[in-house]
Amino acid sequence: MEEDHNYQPEQTPPTPAPRMPGIRYWMGKMRLSRVLRWAMLILISGWLAANWYGDLPVHELAQRYGSPDSKFVEIDGLLVHYRITGKGEPLVLLHDANNSLHTWDTWTDTLSRRYQIISLDLPGFGLTGPHPQGSYSAFMYANFFESFVQAINLRRFHLAGNGLGAQIAWFYATEHPGRLRKLILLNAPGFEEKKEPIVSFLARTPVLNRALWNITPRFAIRLMLENMYADDQKVDDALVSRHHDLMRRPGNRKAFTARASVSENRPPVDIIEEITTLILILWGAEDTRISPEYAYEFHRKIRKALLKIYQNTGHWPQEENPGETAADVQAFLEGRF
Repeated sequence: MEEDHNYQPEQTPPTPAPRMPGIRYWMGKMRLSRVLRWAMLILISGWLAANWYGDLPVHELAQRYGSPDSKFVEIDGLLVHYRITGKGEPLVLLHDANNSLHTWDTWTDTLSRRYQIISLDLPGFGLTGPHPQGSYSAFMYANFFESFVQAINLRRFHLAGNGLGAQIAWFYATEHPGRLRKLILLNAPGFEEKKEPIVSFLARTPVLNRALWNITPRFAIRLMLENMYADDQKVDDALVSRHHDLMRRPGNRKAFTARASVSENRPPVDIIEEITTLILILWGAEDTRISPEYAYEFHRKIRKALLKIYQNTGHWPQEENPGETAADVQAFLEGRF
């Protein structure tokens, strides 16, 4: 048999190199719910990291937000920050919740030309910081204010308050009428229906309330301020920074949750009919916190009360409309209103 020299053995095709698993392979290996959980965890962790702020030292805040006429007085273990500016009949100014004595800066500059202007950071706010016993009822604030009056040796004075400060002022007027010359109430609480905001729920919820002691988003501060103002354009970065920084005073954020967790901390509003002091009621027409309709309720219930409502003004008239409100207060104090 003749051998075939042209015969070539059949060759096996080379085995292709294994391909690396692609994204579809791995997506197939992972359940969609697991991907979503990891994505949510990453987003939440990033948000917490971006909005987690530590406390700021009191001395640093005092240097930044104190004034040349800042003073401190100890009352029941609490070092209270206050200012006294000008000479004349004393006019004491009480700020709203989530605010500080800075809310009265323009009033102080204007009215101190004829009056002795006294403003203070209430317990739980500004440089004063938290109450030693963690009490934040209206009754505590009224008692605290009388202790402050005695500590700085005030006898008779005019008194003005905004929001929480107005509530303290009208309650104080029912208990200490002999101390007051005239009373000014700006956007005062009392008649409005008591509502429970979401922060009250968070403040009473374990773990969540502690998170609020460190999580303080700047955008939340801005939204709060825009809710107080009628004109959002007036809420600038400097205003947001001041409120954000003072919230980070040690103990102020814990005081915030302590106040929010109190279900009922106000005196019965019917006692305002007992007030005999001459009163000026001022209100912002665009107040979304306490409707201007309650201004008329105060006006109807309080004898000797005068009333003015300001257009294009929100919950803090002394800040948003300082010039007109200060002029009206001076006219009222001088008997020209």
